[in-house]
Amino acid sequence: MPRSAAAVHPFTRPGESPITAFEPLNEPIPDIEEPGAPRSARNSVALILGATVIAGVAGYVVTWRVYTEAGAAGYGVFSVFWSALFLVVGVLFGLQQESTRATAQTVSTRGTDAAATQRTTSLWIFSAVAALTVGVVVIATSVLWAVPSLGAANAGLAWFVALGAALNCLVAAASGVMAGAGMWRQLAAIVALDGILRVVGVVGVLSVTHDIVPLAIAVILPFPVSLAIVFLSAPRALVENARVNLGVRRLIANTGRTMLAASATAVLINGFPLVLSFFAGPDNHAALGSLVLAVTLTRAPILVPLTALSSFLVSRFSHHPERTGRTVAILLAGIAAVILVLCGAAWLFGEPVMHFVFGEQFDLSAGILVALIASSGLIGALFVSGSAVLARNLHGLYAVGWVAASVVTLALLFLPLPLPERAALALAVGPAVGLVVHLVGMRLLPQRRPHA
Repeated sequence: MPRSAAAVHPFTRPGESPITAFEPLNEPIPDIEEPGAPRSARNSVALILGATVIAGVAGYVVTWRVYTEAGAAGYGVFSVFWSALFLVVGVLFGLQQESTRATAQTVSTRGTDAAATQRTTSLWIFSAVAALTVGVVVIATSVLWAVPSLGAANAGLAWFVALGAALNCLVAAASGVMAGAGMWRQLAAIVALDGILRVVGVVGVLSVTHDIVPLAIAVILPFPVSLAIVFLSAPRALVENARVNLGVRRLIANTGRTMLAASATAVLINGFPLVLSFFAGPDNHAALGSLVLAVTLTRAPILVPLTALSSFLVSRFSHHPERTGRTVAILLAGIAAVILVLCGAAWLFGEPVMHFVFGEQFDLSAGILVALIASSGLIGALFVSGSAVLARNLHGLYAVGWVAASVVTLALLFLPLPLPERAALALAVGPAVGLVVHLVGMRLLPQRRPHA
């Protein structure tokens, strides 16, 4: 049967009721701008946004409770462990992005003659092998980073970083499958459950002890638990949609390039507190605590939703390439508006609010808070441009933009300035350079056709 215009846009197919989110194997990509789009599409977008709000609030609660219960020094150690773990998780976001793209393209060609002759690979098997590899790499490299960043007394936390990172490989691949196949209910569930379970675990541990080992267990346990719960809700769909029309070599190549870009992303975002710990030194966790807290809190309003919605953006840009320019412009304008409001609020109320919530041990000025918020807007804009570039199969450009941003950021951290000023400047200039690379590259380079 030939693919008609109606088949491309299933929301308007004559005489046929829309597929609902309870049939995830064939659920269309939510498109709230499509004429006649069903309520299920709008609900799916609302679910993803709601889940990101839950995850963001959970992150705030974890940060607040650890800082107030364990103090600036205790939070400094916890934040470096958290940063080391989520640095690797950030790198593995490249696996999620490629899983999203491969699944979306496989679903869009399912049932065609070309799809019947293509080689397939299971993303579950692929991610299991990746998990073993990642765990070994983290432990092998821990001799280089564990003691300088965590201190000799806490270097054993590297084992928890390795275990959590390995478990997250499976979560990343599954999340990509859900996004690429339009399983938005399941994707929202895993995002929300991960945040809820983590905040419950951390708060529960803090009510008994401030020991970092139980806290580390509470941080990594939500990875397997949330995945198991969501998998049981749709096992057949998750297994079938995880078979993508890519050979193993092509999948490794694409994932490697995307993870290279994600590693640069992770240095700027998840791993930045770990980077700062090298500049502050292993014995200055108390001084590091306030800066890491400020970086974390000022980024969350922009980066938490954009990180969770990146797979949605890749899927949307992939399915509607003709709207890419308009959608990118709208998103960048929205980010700019939000940042202006947040900067104004931070300038007027930032210091007294932070002292009220976290105590007098918080010692950063309103000017630093405003600068950090502005830098978070530039990183958010880089997320948007990166999703658009990746959807066009320009993996090289995607990587170059993020690597350029990361290299510039790291270089600026060597300037002879106080650490808070250095951090704010580096986090603003680096992402701005990467954003320019992406936007100019999309204007100059044609979209690449996907490989079979």
